[in-house]
Amino acid sequence: MRNKIIFIVLLLGTVVFSACVKGDDSTSSGGTTLEQVKIFQRDGREMVLIPAGEFIMGTDRVDKENTHLKIGAVKPLFLDQHPERKVHLEAYYIDRYEVTNAEYKQFIDDSGYNDLPANWVDGVFPEGMDNYPVTHISWDEALTYALWAGKRLPSEEQWEKAARGSAGGLYPWGNEYFKGHANINLDGSRELAPIGSYPKDKSPYGVFDMGGNVMEWTQDWYMAYPGNTRKDSRFGKKFKALKGSAFQKAGHYFMDAYRFAFARTEADPDGYYENVGFRCVKAVPAARKK
Repeated sequence: MRNKIIFIVLLLGTVVFSACVKGDDSTSSGGTTLEQVKIFQRDGREMVLIPAGEFIMGTDRVDKENTHLKIGAVKPLFLDQHPERKVHLEAYYIDRYEVTNAEYKQFIDDSGYNDLPANWVDGVFPEGMDNYPVTHISWDEALTYALWAGKRLPSEEQWEKAARGSAGGLYPWGNEYFKGHANINLDGSRELAPIGSYPKDKSPYGVFDMGGNVMEWTQDWYMAYPGNTRKDSRFGKKFKALKGSAFQKAGHYFMDAYRFAFARTEADPDGYYENVGFRCVKAVPAARKK
């Protein structure tokens, strides 16, 4: 852990915050025109603009059947996602796709970082999985990639707005669930898929794979939302919040309650999981908001 901390401190001192522009679409923010799509030079990844403004976050749904008691889940459904509320965010960019094995290997080679994903062998990711989301990485490792790229991990609010749009859709594609739209639960392939394999799993902003494939690390600790009075021993600075759903092989994550774009769960930040990956965000520079 000490070596990781030293590496991150050094990275913060040398990180590059530069970008080149792709595409002609633009959005106005604070009197300044912002490009709708950018490719950031450090990692070469395509990012899309999420404009400033309000969106609907969370839910007021309740599980009147106490389904969690029937399936052995550790917490009631929906309650940690209360209350539904409006949240205002400034403009930011988010990766269009989840970070892949090939892109993570680029980071390893460029930075000299020596903590490799737990499913890689002799420094090499599984054959043929270049374009699959990188998994089996801890929260620290995802954060270190983000810092190397001149970005950071998204907050829960940033992730959820990018997934739901300003109107707060129940799913990235809208308010009606369609079987097969995403690599999720029993309706998907039940195994990890290359990024973008489910073209209908696309948010109103054109961000892919936010309905399924892998759950994603966020910047935030797993805490009660503002206005949520629920007492839960899991809240606090023990677990990091994960957003989104994922392909599943077993467990209660097959349930319909985990399909919603407002779903969240929690995980040990030092853990390694086959169905957890990440993507990054980049704030719009302050000078451009004037």
